[in-house]
Amino acid sequence: MGFSNFWRSFILMITLVGTSYSHAATDLPRNLTQGDQIRTLQILGFGSASKILDNPYPLGGYTGIEVGLSTEFIPAEDLSALGSKTQDKGEFSFYTLTIGKGLYYNIDAHVYFTPTVQEEKMQNFGAQLRWGFYEASFFPLTLTAMVYGGGANFSNLINVSSMGYDLIATVTMNRLAIYVGGGRLRAIGTFIGGPDGITADQNTVTQDIVEDHAVFGINVDISKMFIAMQIDRYADSVYSGKIGFRF
Repeated sequence: MGFSNFWRSFILMITLVGTSYSHAATDLPRNLTQGDQIRTLQILGFGSASKILDNPYPLGGYTGIEVGLSTEFIPAEDLSALGSKTQDKGEFSFYTLTIGKGLYYNIDAHVYFTPTVQEEKMQNFGAQLRWGFYEASFFPLTLTAMVYGGGANFSNLINVSSMGYDLIATVTMNRLAIYVGGGRLRAIGTFIGGPDGITADQNTVTQDIVEDHAVFGINVDISKMFIAMQIDRYADSVYSGKIGFRF
């Protein structure tokens, strides 16, 4: 794999972000009670957590590398009904850039971050480590264990950190891969208080929640390019899609 090809693909991802646009920026509700804060953390904390969004099959030791651009959609209707309420009834959407690298044998590392070229006032970043520990001999089935962690900031009013693990089963047929799995995710959110803050009592508080996680995704390879779509199920369903390149 030539690094010139990698950088050309990376620049293409940046260009796609720069020439695209997200939905109108989402307004966060104010005057959140403790119950509102927990529900907000379920929506935004789980919704912004790390995604698979590709074929979980290992990238291939030292040579495998991947670069991709994803769009993620978090339902905002329930969020708009919390606290002082807002008029946002659609979806909270944002982009992330992902770089993946095969490290050793069947172990991969992926990092992701949200570019600033978008309307949503949020930043998202994190990493995941994958281990493809089983491949069936007479059936195109692989099993992958994944651990991940990340952080997100929403309008400098809500700071979230998330960490979790998943076990993923993947069936590959020609250029199509279907994966399904589940695990457990923890989200910790800090809600800023004060006169310009977001809490009802104006105190800065931290909420901590844990929830089971289910995931279903499809990956389609087109030469070195791939397209992936995924549904993550927490308290809510989160939808995402990705286009990328593998070398």
